[in-house]
Amino acid sequence: MKSTSEGSSEPTTTRALEWCTLPPELSLPAHSVHVWRADLGLEAAYLRRLERNLSADERERASRFRFARDRDRFIGARGLLREILAVYLNASPGRLSFGYGAHGKPFLAGEHSTLRFNVSHSFDAMLLAIAHMREVGVDVEGVRNNGVGMEEIAETVLSEPEKQALARFDGEDKRTNFLRFWTRKEAYIKADGRGVSLPLERIDVSSPEGRIAVLEEPRGEWRTCSRWELRTLATVPGYVAALAAEGQGWRLALWQWSGESSNDPA
Repeated sequence: MKSTSEGSSEPTTTRALEWCTLPPELSLPAHSVHVWRADLGLEAAYLRRLERNLSADERERASRFRFARDRDRFIGARGLLREILAVYLNASPGRLSFGYGAHGKPFLAGEHSTLRFNVSHSFDAMLLAIAHMREVGVDVEGVRNNGVGMEEIAETVLSEPEKQALARFDGEDKRTNFLRFWTRKEAYIKADGRGVSLPLERIDVSSPEGRIAVLEEPRGEWRTCSRWELRTLATVPGYVAALAAEGQGWRLALWQWSGESSNDPA
């Protein structure tokens, strides 16, 4: 895989980007962010192949899941993470080594540490963000009701501007827009690396320009955080997703991983 600032095979950045399949030669320019979309409803044979590339620690984590579907989704997500990263690194998926930051954010260890990534999955949808020397965060959530109390969560994690914006909606529109705020906020705190240790209610992601604002106390003023830029991602029907990346003016490319899917219902 090339890491260069020259022209690449990326799709043109437009207001409505398409998800493209893996090109014959993949490059990751320094000014770009790649996001991969994958389906975790995988054929059993493909899943077993992915499992063989997992580390002993990852296999042990997989064994803790009570339900087979959850275990298979974990194996699929970790296995696909390795397969996709290996394309960029021209390496064997099973030989990649990961480390974890103070708040649990994973990173590539050793000689591959300049390639930054972040992964998220919900039900059978998986997203993986990748960049060169640029911190990234991604989040995807299923819109359907999964038993989580939206009102209670919104009260504790949304900023006052976000709550005011959300109050204009009802029913499913309200839930969808809550998830738009939540995925943008989750993508940001994952990119930052400090996760939920950050005061979520003092972070505002309601700006339509993709800017992040933080509440400065005790003055009570919102300050725009120019280090990061947010994008809402159009994935598949029934899901809401967002991306956060370090810096401004980077170019986004969307890719579809064409693995072997079982197409079983979730």
